[in-house]
Amino acid sequence: MTKPSTIPDDDPASTHSTPLGRRVQAELEELISQGHLRSGERLNEVTLARRLGVSRGPVREAARALERKGLVTVIMNRGAFVRTLTIDEAMEIYDLNAVLFGFAASRVAAAVTAAQAIELRDLVDGMDRAGAAMDREAFFALNVRFHESILAFAGNRQLEAVYAEYTRKLLLLRRRSFDRQATMAEANAEHRRVLDAILAGDPEQARRRAEEHTRSGRARFLSAIDYTAPDESGAM
Repeated sequence: MTKPSTIPDDDPASTHSTPLGRRVQAELEELISQGHLRSGERLNEVTLARRLGVSRGPVREAARALERKGLVTVIMNRGAFVRTLTIDEAMEIYDLNAVLFGFAASRVAAAVTAAQAIELRDLVDGMDRAGAAMDREAFFALNVRFHESILAFAGNRQLEAVYAEYTRKLLLLRRRSFDRQATMAEANAEHRRVLDAILAGDPEQARRRAEEHTRSGRARFLSAIDYTAPDESGAM
């Protein structure tokens, strides 16, 4: 069984859920984020209930909560499916996240503490080791923590919540961006440049580098899926 992810008490998607429903929701979200449940895949209530050691009711409740989060699509008389995110939606989210992540990095650069600096440096060093070992799962987990830490250190809960809401949807696609060692090394070099600007106490440089990193992440994703923009005729 996967380790449950943490869901904030004020998460709007879990406001009306039972404690068991929230626990199952966290575990289903983890299965989706790790790629064990893929885009378009049906959530088999019987199989998932057996896997998670619960009845079908909490699985159904969790699916409804994940629908509100944008990770699941519930189709009447057919069931719940892991949502398929379109390329256009993904690109819009990357554009928004560039602004949000840049703003967060600038705030951290203006007031970073020694403990925060140590934590961010440890995460970047850990990603270097994971990339060298071609440990994609470890790299992805540390990458998520690096971004989440900067948002948390920015000290703006609304900013953090909005960023988490939209980034969560990219979990349906983003893992594919780190299939190659070179892309992990490239991404972490960008992380280190963001970190250097934060440690230098340069908010403007931190903002610019964080935005550049997000745009580069978008390019890596498009490269990973071998995306070709449509021509004037609309062909792909």
